[in-house]
Amino acid sequence: MKNIIISLTLIISSLSYSAYETPSNIYGYWLNNESEILLIQLDNTFKRSNKLSVLAEGNLEFIDNKILVYRSDTDQEYILDYYLGKETLVVMKPNSEEAWLFSRIGN
Repeated sequence: MKNIIISLTLIISSLSYSAYETPSNIYGYWLNNESEILLIQLDNTFKRSNKLSVLAEGNLEFIDNKILVYRSDTDQEYILDYYLGKETLVVMKPNSEEAWLFSRIGN
């Protein structure tokens, strides 16, 4: 049921943005329920970290209502579905049926 809700949310949100438009309210600091902090900067770089270390970092590109991730800490590249709300960000995990749920904590 949870996956269905996330999928529907992603589909509905895909109608919100044009194909190549980067949503301006995606930038800033986000916190998930695993105490990980995601920082997305204006130059489309990102860093996801916990209290002990950096878990992922690299560059983002927003195309066709998806996030293209180019990791600089590994050689991985992948495409993720996402939903951006007013104070929440849902991002599907790579190669998984699960998603991260982030809440905005700062700009």
